[in-house]
Amino acid sequence: MLYLFFGPDDYTRQATINALKAAFPPDAAAFNVVVLHGKSIKLNEVRTACEAYPVFHDRRLVIVHDLLKHAKSAELRDGLKSLVQRLPSTTDLVLNESDAPDSRLSVVKDIQALVKTKQAEQREFNLREGNALIAWMQQEAQSNGVQLRPDAAQHLANYVGSDGWMLHNEIAKLAAYVGQNGTIGIREVDLLVADETETNLFNFIDALSTRRGAAAVQGLNGLLADDAAPLYILTMIARQARLMLAAQSAGRVAPDELAKLLGQKPFVARKAAEQARNFSPTELRMLHERVVQIDHGIKTGKIDAEGALASLVGDFGFAPNRK
Repeated sequence: MLYLFFGPDDYTRQATINALKAAFPPDAAAFNVVVLHGKSIKLNEVRTACEAYPVFHDRRLVIVHDLLKHAKSAELRDGLKSLVQRLPSTTDLVLNESDAPDSRLSVVKDIQALVKTKQAEQREFNLREGNALIAWMQQEAQSNGVQLRPDAAQHLANYVGSDGWMLHNEIAKLAAYVGQNGTIGIREVDLLVADETETNLFNFIDALSTRRGAAAVQGLNGLLADDAAPLYILTMIARQARLMLAAQSAGRVAPDELAKLLGQKPFVARKAAEQARNFSPTELRMLHERVVQIDHGIKTGKIDAEGALASLVGDFGFAPNRK
């Protein structure tokens, strides 16, 4: 059986692969489960792994990460096409791709044809959103022996984003704190998750909004190094861009009136108005449009999240006369 897995939800992709691995007893897995990486592997190694007979078991499992992504040469793609068509019946081959495969490639068309005849399985793993994300988070909490209140789940998602690995780690940390059969509420999320992340994120947003480019780059790198979710960072940039646009459009009004217009506290409204002066109206509209484009690109798996954020900071974090 051939499996083609791809999409931005790396956590669930890996969990699905782990379930396939778990079908092998430990002693049989040592002989029959092979994991390869497309960036450094040669097709002959993939072919050898697939064509070998199972040992102490009736099947083999071969997992190759990003093989299609790195199949640049025509020779490699042709060889892979041949392998896909002649995959031994005793072998399960998993092509685990971080990006959506190029549907124009002949080998991808062959795989999709096999999917239609149920000789292969193709699955796209998109990041969960809304109620589906909250439900999954609550299931993660239950697997750790605790309960996660819906409002606390949303609060945690607001801080971390929808990245499965980040949420998995944070829920495990929160579960350890509340103990077996405990309940995770907003208080626990604020206590264990929000403080450091929020402080660093506030400093980054402030540097970006005041166009202190070097500080913004440093702040972004620090957030990513601390595993802050790119989508959450992007959400906060979008929020700030909207606040600055609204403050700029309001013109010269009293702080209290501006606060009412923005639906924010006077301090937040006043700061947004001050920061908006660092951008022209055109620049702020372009910033917001770029954020929307990046958000769509990340969720559809078409762009690299960290690279897109770095490009955004490079384009808008520096004042024009300092670029």
